[in-house]
Amino acid sequence: MNRKGQALVEFVLILPIFILILFAVVDFGMILSKKSELENISVDIVSMIKNGNNIDDIRDVYSSISIDINQDSKYTTISISEDVDIMTPGLNLVFGDPYKVMVERTMPNVKTE
Repeated sequence: MNRKGQALVEFVLILPIFILILFAVVDFGMILSKKSELENISVDIVSMIKNGNNIDDIRDVYSSISIDINQDSKYTTISISEDVDIMTPGLNLVFGDPYKVMVERTMPNVKTE
């Protein structure tokens, strides 16, 4: 019996699954990294709003991301989002390609007196 041939066949059968799992881990890492980056940007945007910056000025600073600011009588809600390209075959069918990462922050309105 040729054990080297058997090992080669088993390796060839397992290799595509291992590669898909590896790419999926990289994609999840990219999504979590982008989410963390957007969390930090949202803190900066809240700080800029509290300092009295104009919404258009904030959008100019962060032109690569989508910023939506909604105000009601008591609260201001900041929603920011950015797309992440999924590179794993099949995972893009589950999550959609590109995958939209979104972060929301709600803060009380700033009183200007």
